[in-house]
Amino acid sequence: MSDAKKGKNHSDDTRQIMSDTDKKIDHSGRFKKGHEKIEGSGKPLQAIEVINKKNNQTTTYDSIGEAAKALNIHPTVISKYFSRNQKKPYKGQYTFKKNIKINK
Repeated sequence: MSDAKKGKNHSDDTRQIMSDTDKKIDHSGRFKKGHEKIEGSGKPLQAIEVINKKNNQTTTYDSIGEAAKALNIHPTVISKYFSRNQKKPYKGQYTFKKNIKINK
């Protein structure tokens, strides 16, 4: 295989694409911080509606992480709320509802 590839080079365009991709993705295959995702890659964002039962206020966040940050809780709390199919309000105050959005 090595001998078959000798003397063959990638075009300048192909090398540029590989270089750009390499700069965006770390060794684990995840996107490096500060770089936008390649369009259509990854999971769709899940908009989260947070309903505050104490004051009947509903707030929509673009992601679980954003909702968790606003409520000062860990994102896994919200993820587990959904995976366990909980109906009871979290800490007696918050209920969560998913809305799927398409990646931008």
